[in-house]
Amino acid sequence: MLKKLNIGLVALVLGFGLTITTSAFKSAKTDIQWNFVGDQLSDATNGHEYSTTMSPPTSCNSGSAAPCYLITPETVDTQDKLTDYILDTYGSSAADVRDAAPAKRAL
Repeated sequence: MLKKLNIGLVALVLGFGLTITTSAFKSAKTDIQWNFVGDQLSDATNGHEYSTTMSPPTSCNSGSAAPCYLITPETVDTQDKLTDYILDTYGSSAADVRDAAPAKRAL
Protein backbone atom coordinates (compact mmCIF):
# COMPACT_ATOMS: atom_id res chain seq x y z
CA MET A 1 0.00 0.00 0.00
CA LEU A 2 2.82 2.40 0.88
CA LYS A 3 4.45 1.61 -2.48
CA LYS A 4 1.25 2.55 -4.37
CA LEU A 5 1.05 5.79 -2.42
CA ASN A 6 4.68 6.65 -3.23
CA ILE A 7 4.17 5.95 -6.95
CA GLY A 8 1.09 8.17 -6.98
CA LEU A 9 2.94 10.94 -5.17
CA VAL A 10 5.91 10.71 -7.56
CA ALA A 11 3.54 10.87 -10.56
CA LEU A 12 1.83 13.94 -9.10
CA VAL A 13 5.13 15.74 -8.47
CA LEU A 14 6.38 14.90 -11.97
CA GLY A 15 3.10 16.15 -13.46
CA PHE A 16 3.36 19.49 -11.68
CA GLY A 17 7.01 19.80 -12.65
CA LEU A 18 6.25 19.14 -16.29
CA THR A 19 3.41 21.66 -16.29
CA ILE A 20 5.57 24.37 -14.75
CA THR A 21 8.49 23.65 -17.07
CA THR A 22 6.43 23.79 -20.28
CA SER A 23 4.51 26.91 -19.28
CA ALA A 24 7.74 28.72 -18.44
CA PHE A 25 8.87 28.55 -22.07
CA LYS A 26 5.72 29.89 -23.72
CA SER A 27 6.28 33.28 -25.27
CA ALA A 28 4.39 36.06 -23.57
CA LYS A 29 2.22 38.12 -25.86
CA THR A 30 2.82 41.80 -25.67
CA ASP A 31 0.61 44.64 -26.75
CA ILE A 32 1.92 47.52 -28.83
CA GLN A 33 1.47 51.18 -27.91
CA TRP A 34 0.91 53.43 -30.93
CA ASN A 35 1.37 57.14 -30.10
CA PHE A 36 -0.81 59.55 -32.07
CA VAL A 37 1.52 62.11 -33.65
CA GLY A 38 -1.07 63.79 -35.88
CA ASP A 39 -2.08 67.40 -35.44
CA GLN A 40 -5.76 67.12 -36.40
CA LEU A 41 -8.46 64.93 -34.91
CA SER A 42 -9.48 63.85 -38.42
CA ASP A 43 -6.10 62.06 -38.69
CA ALA A 44 -6.97 59.70 -35.81
CA THR A 45 -8.26 56.97 -38.16
CA ASN A 46 -5.07 56.96 -40.26
CA GLY A 47 -2.49 54.47 -39.02
CA HIS A 48 0.29 56.51 -40.64
CA GLU A 49 -0.37 59.25 -38.07
CA TYR A 50 0.80 56.95 -35.25
CA SER A 51 4.28 55.92 -34.19
CA THR A 52 5.72 53.32 -31.86
CA THR A 53 8.95 55.29 -31.47
CA MET A 54 7.97 58.97 -31.52
CA SER A 55 6.27 60.66 -28.57
CA PRO A 56 3.02 62.59 -29.06
CA PRO A 57 3.60 66.31 -29.73
CA THR A 58 1.69 67.23 -26.56
CA SER A 59 1.68 65.28 -23.33
CA CYS A 60 -0.99 62.75 -22.48
CA ASN A 61 -3.84 64.05 -20.33
CA SER A 62 -3.09 67.63 -21.43
CA GLY A 63 -6.56 67.92 -22.93
CA SER A 64 -9.30 65.91 -24.58
CA ALA A 65 -9.10 66.95 -28.24
CA ALA A 66 -7.25 63.92 -29.61
CA PRO A 67 -6.21 60.39 -28.66
CA CYS A 68 -2.80 60.24 -27.03
CA TYR A 69 -2.14 56.60 -27.90
CA LEU A 70 -3.82 53.32 -28.77
CA ILE A 71 -2.95 49.86 -27.51
CA THR A 72 -3.15 47.02 -30.05
CA PRO A 73 -2.34 43.32 -30.11
CA GLU A 74 1.23 42.45 -31.13
CA THR A 75 -0.02 41.34 -34.55
CA VAL A 76 -0.79 44.97 -35.43
CA ASP A 77 2.85 45.77 -36.16
CA THR A 78 2.70 48.07 -39.20
CA GLN A 79 0.93 51.34 -39.86
CA ASP A 80 -1.16 49.74 -42.61
CA LYS A 81 -2.31 47.03 -40.19
CA LEU A 82 -3.02 49.77 -37.66
CA THR A 83 -5.29 51.55 -40.12
CA ASP A 84 -7.22 48.32 -40.68
CA TYR A 85 -7.36 47.68 -36.93
CA ILE A 86 -8.71 51.17 -36.23
CA LEU A 87 -11.42 50.88 -38.88
CA ASP A 88 -12.41 47.37 -37.74
CA THR A 89 -12.39 48.24 -34.04
CA TYR A 90 -13.60 51.85 -33.87
CA GLY A 91 -15.12 52.54 -37.28
CA SER A 92 -14.39 55.55 -39.46
CA SER A 93 -15.23 58.21 -36.86
CA ALA A 94 -12.15 59.99 -35.51
CA ALA A 95 -14.21 61.10 -32.50
CA ASP A 96 -14.95 57.44 -31.67
CA VAL A 97 -11.22 56.66 -31.83
CA ARG A 98 -10.48 59.58 -29.50
CA ASP A 99 -13.23 58.61 -27.08
CA ALA A 100 -12.02 54.99 -26.88
CA ALA A 101 -8.34 55.87 -26.42
CA PRO A 102 -6.87 55.06 -22.98
CA ALA A 103 -5.57 58.66 -22.71
CA LYS A 104 -6.27 61.89 -24.53
CA ARG A 105 -4.25 65.02 -25.23
CA ALA A 106 -4.46 68.55 -26.54
CA LEU A 107 -3.78 69.22 -30.20
